[in-house]
This record gives sequence, C-alpha cells and structure tokens, in this order.
Amino acid sequence: MSLDEYRRKRRPGRTPEPAGGEAQPAEAGLPVFVVQRHDARRLHYDLRLEMNGVLASWALPKGLPLEVGERYLAVHTEDHPMQYATFSGVIPKGQYGAGTMEIWDHGSYELVERKRDGGLTVRLAGERLQGLWTLVPAHMGGDEKNWLVIKKRDSPEQVARATPAGYAPMLATPADRLPGRGRWLHEVKWDGYRVVARIEGGVASLTSRRGVDMGVRFAAVARALPHALRTSDCVVDGELCMLDEDGRPSFSLMQRGEGSPAYYLFDLLELERRPLIDQPLEARREQLTELLVEGNPLVRLSAGFEDGAALLKAVVAQNLEGVVAKRLGSPYRPGRRTADWVKVKTRQDGEFLVLGWTAGQGSREALGALVLGEGDGDTLAWVGNVGSGLDERSIGELLRRMEPLRVAKPPLDPVPKMPKTPARLVTWIEPRLAVKVQFTERTRDGRLRAPVFLGMAEERAPRRRSRVTLSNPDKVFFPDEGITKGDLFAYYEAVSDVVVPHLHDRPFTMLRYPDGIKGKSFFQKDAPSHLPSWVRTYTHDGIRYILVNDADTLAWVVNMGCIDLHPWLARRDRPDRPDLVMFDLDPAEGVPYSTVVEVALLVRQALAALKLEGVPRTSGGKGMHILVPIERRTDQPGARAFVAAVARALARTHPDLITTKWKKSERHGVLVDANQNGLGRTTAAAYSVRPRPGATVATPLAWDELTPDLDPTAFTMEAVIERVSRLGDLASPLLGHRQRLP
Repeated sequence: MSLDEYRRKRRPGRTPEPAGGEAQPAEAGLPVFVVQRHDARRLHYDLRLEMNGVLASWALPKGLPLEVGERYLAVHTEDHPMQYATFSGVIPKGQYGAGTMEIWDHGSYELVERKRDGGLTVRLAGERLQGLWTLVPAHMGGDEKNWLVIKKRDSPEQVARATPAGYAPMLATPADRLPGRGRWLHEVKWDGYRVVARIEGGVASLTSRRGVDMGVRFAAVARALPHALRTSDCVVDGELCMLDEDGRPSFSLMQRGEGSPAYYLFDLLELERRPLIDQPLEARREQLTELLVEGNPLVRLSAGFEDGAALLKAVVAQNLEGVVAKRLGSPYRPGRRTADWVKVKTRQDGEFLVLGWTAGQGSREALGALVLGEGDGDTLAWVGNVGSGLDERSIGELLRRMEPLRVAKPPLDPVPKMPKTPARLVTWIEPRLAVKVQFTERTRDGRLRAPVFLGMAEERAPRRRSRVTLSNPDKVFFPDEGITKGDLFAYYEAVSDVVVPHLHDRPFTMLRYPDGIKGKSFFQKDAPSHLPSWVRTYTHDGIRYILVNDADTLAWVVNMGCIDLHPWLARRDRPDRPDLVMFDLDPAEGVPYSTVVEVALLVRQALAALKLEGVPRTSGGKGMHILVPIERRTDQPGARAFVAAVARALARTHPDLITTKWKKSERHGVLVDANQNGLGRTTAAAYSVRPRPGATVATPLAWDELTPDLDPTAFTMEAVIERVSRLGDLASPLLGHRQRLP
C-alpha cells in the first residue's frame, strides 16, 4: 500500500492534515479503525481501517448501515497515513476535501474474513459502532471504486429490525400558570409548525403533527438538518418557524411563505436506531446538545431555562407565544398530552370553522370578514367574525377555497344576528375549512374579542377523510390524561385501515360523548337529519343506521363525539344471520386479570375441541372478548344459544373459576356472558378506545400473548398504533375465516 496518491492531492503548509510520510508498522494489539464525519462539498462519512501501516479508506455518502441486511454505497478512496486516525479540523477552502472533519467514532477492529476479490468482513469495537460489517468490491456502475458496505448479523439469532416507527409528538397540557413545585426545565413556546424529523442514511424527512410531509415546502431545512447534527441516523422533535426581521417567529409570515426558516430542536427521540423516549428529559437534551453543530441558522437548539418566571416575563416583553415547562426526569410519551409538559400562553389563539363571509367596502368589497364557528356537527355555534389580519393575498386564497363550498342555507341554527351586517351581505358555505385566529379573550356569550386572522389551519396529511373537518380539536375528552378530541381523531386516522374492515356493512350505533368522558353521554341509533350525503345507511325496523364503510365516515362519527365504536355482529344483507359470535369474559370485583387470562385459555380449549378457532382481545376494561368467525347458517337465537351452552359446560367443569350467573351479587370468578349475541346487540369493535380513565384500547391479541402478567392497561392509543405498524391486524381472521357451528 502506498501514500503517493494521498500526497499528490494535498499541499503541505496549506492544509492542517498530516503530511503523509512512509507507511508505519502496526503496533501490538488489534488494528484501529476510525469513522470521520466530513462536511465537505457533500456531507459524508469516511471509514478508515488500519492495514499494512496505512489507513485503507472508504467514503460513505449515507454513513454506515445500522440494521441487518442494509447496504450502502462505499467509495474506495486513497490510503491515508496512520496519523489521520486522530485528525480533526477544518480543511481550508480551495484545498482537496475542503470542509470540516470530525472524529465520529474510533476503536479497534478484528478482521473476520478477507476474500480473494479483496472483500472484507470486520468486527468493529468502537464507542458507537459495535458489530459486523462486510465491504464488498461490487464495481457498481462499472466503477471499481464503488463498493458496498453491508451490516451483517452479529450472532445467528439476530434478526433484522422492523421498519423504523413513526413518532407522534408529545403534547403539553394547557395551564394558566407555570408549575410551582418540582424540578422543571422551561423553554419558549415557539409559534410555528410542530415537526418531527427523521434522518436516515444522511437524508432528512420532516413530518408535521398531523402527518403532513413538510420536506418539500421546507426543503432548505431538510437539506440543512443532516449538516447540523453529528449523526446520519436519528429522530428529533421541534418547532419549525418563520422569523421576521427581528428574529421573532411569525405565523402570518409562515402562511405567506415569507421570512427566514428556523427549526428549533428540543428533543431527541431516537439515535442510530436506539429509542431514547424512556430516558429522562435531561439525558435526551444532553445528547441532543452534543449532536448539534453550532452556527447553523436553519437548525437551532431551543434553549432551556431553570427560572420559568423570568422567562415568562421576557416572553411577554418580546410578544412571544408563551412558555412550556417540562418536568425533569420525565420520559417522552409519543402522542400523549401529559402533566409532565405544561404550556402557558401569553395570548390566546385557536382554530375555528369558516361558516361563510361578509361583503366589505372599497378594496375589500369581495370579502370583508370571515364568519367563524365551532362545534360538533349539529351543534355549530357562531363565535364572531374576523377581518383584521386579512391581506390581498390571503383574501384571494380564501375566496378560491370558499367559492366551491357555497350553500343556500346557513349551516347553523339559529342564524346569528351580526351587528351592522344585513343578511344579504353574508355568503354561507359548508363548514369544511378551518382558520387560525388570535384573540384577547372570550365574552360571556362565547364571542371572540379582538380577533386577528393568522392563516389557514394546518392541513392534514392527504388521506381519504378530507371530507371531514375536525371541530374543537383541543377539547379535553380524558381530563386525567389530558387527551383531547384531536388526539382521539388522530388515533382513529392512524388506524383507520385496520378499523374500517371490521365495521364495514355492519349497522352502527353511535354512543356520543360531546364533552368527553366526564360529560353526559347518549346512544343514538337513528342517523341524524344533517347526515352528510356521502354516508351510507341501512334501515331496519324503521331505524336508519349508519354504515361505517370508509375512513371518511369513521372520521365523521368521531367528530360527532363517538369515543368507542359499536357495530352489530351481523352485516346488513343478512341481519338475522351473524358472522361472528362473542364470548364476553367479565370478572367479578377483585378478581385479578391473570384469572381472566386463565379462563380465556379454557375457552380456547373448549373451542378447539369443537374444531373452532377464536380471536382474543382485551375489552379495554377489566375483561376480555373472544370472537369466533362463523358461517352465516345460524340465526341470532342459535348463535346466542351456542355461546351459552359452551359457557355452561365450562362453568360445570371449572365451578371455582367460571360462572354464568349474570347478577353481580351472585357472581364469583369470571362470568362467561352470551348476552352480547343477538339481533341489534352491539359490542365495542376491535381497536376501539374505551371511554374510561386511561383511554385504553380494545386490542386484538395473539394467543401466545395471554400470559399471567398480561397488563390490559398497557394498550394505549400510541401503543396500539405501534403494534399495528409492527404486527398488522391481528383480528384479520375475523374477516374471512368462516367456520360452521356444531
């Protein structure tokens, strides 16, 4: 190996790099390796292995692959002198490789295999990299310099990891004042778009809170992020803002596509495929700070402060949005609104539905003000009009969006009486657009005082449910957990692909909680008169039932205040012939969940003796459901009789564990209940969030998950989203596997 090529490309005295003398003999012990982060004309990483007194080198445009089977390009470059193993610094402009060179990892390595074609398998033992990699001279594109680097199994038992999971951002609980007790870190509440970013293979993707891809709109930030972080693979959380000339975030500039973009980072969720969300806040922040390259105007650290009161005072003086307090020692809870994060706003803002617009005067003749409302479907209420903040550009965009939505009749009842605004000057529209409005306070009758238009509300990811505009997304549905209606809506949006098939063509009864689980609730079988025309229905015995046959309808019923989902066990074409029967396992007071699991396994044994298979799922409460897909030969009374007969047989065989007595005063052990089987009877569908503290989900299970330590409270919304992405729909046998009852 020779250093001639290395010396030919460098000018001694003009670069701080080692001059490159003769090759050095290897020292005792294992040879060394180094990976250097090279932010040159193109950001890349350099892998260098000690061989025959020099450093054999490869440039890695995407870094090293981290998961078994991943393979990245590795460009074989000139050998480097051994002194380069400790080099870091800035190579001046005009010199070969100009840019910043940093040591990213270093250690020793073992040469496991060398092939005749020059290919190598090495075991790295560094501070960050541990394991096996293979370098293959693949000659990609006909160029002998183009190799592949492949991550190999470190042991025969190691398997490839599933596709990296997405992270819904953790949310802060609104409050009137900062926390007074405990240890807290305080940050500025930035006014922009909440964005979770993933860097993978040196390429960044940006995703908003509502699942919108922001990478095209903010391409400069996406390009800058890999240069701003000392890693080729991580997930970060932050706020993407547009700054005015004074460096303050401006949502109106964001809407107009003006200002200077800045992505304020405040959390590190994953580093080189290692999830960090269970680590304490301060540990995640410390690692984030170490990763961040200072001086990048597009990517910045959101500074943390111990003195929250002083920060709040400064925020008020600078007219910023507010302060977020974060409890030290707390983990990151994706998608959850918890008391570990508390936000205090210096000004109020919200998202409101546009009900129409009023004509103006002079240059504003086409649009004087927007008519604003809020509410749930049939309970829309007027909250006032907003004209301040509208400019020529926003008026043009609003009119373009509103014109196709014109309607003859007002979308709310009663029709509001607007001061100094005759009815003839109001144009009404379908309430499908939402805008963001800032205001000072609300009047006693709910009107907005001094409202100012900030822009269109953030769009959602383009999904099938574009027909539905969520109302009151910040209304708290689960007070103890801080879970809002918007959180619930986002959950069902995320799992709609697996939920809808279990609801399709099944008559649906709405159980509505307009004010969350602490408010009043009511069943509604008959579809309301204002039902959208695109929602399919089925009429039985004079009742018009909704059919949740698509994601739009699922979104609509959730917007109407449905927390859990209640379909029949039969489909509309043969309502008297169910295609599912259900065993409802309901434990008596004080019976542990391990006993419920034991009884579920006994039900499975009984079904197996009858050559039947069922699918278990948590009920979302203290019980469990076992559903059995059947041929549509048995009528409703026959299906119920079958479940009751199996339950009685089990109760006779295991009288200490199982009962069929329905009265609570006579119960012991676990009731195996057949009463949910019958015409018109409903049950909480798979993946339903249950309206009880904890917001647990009725979750399908694999039978091998039924162990004595099974914890039904672990199946939260975020946990189920992760399960579905990893395991798919475990309830899918209910959709096509038909079995004949004996």
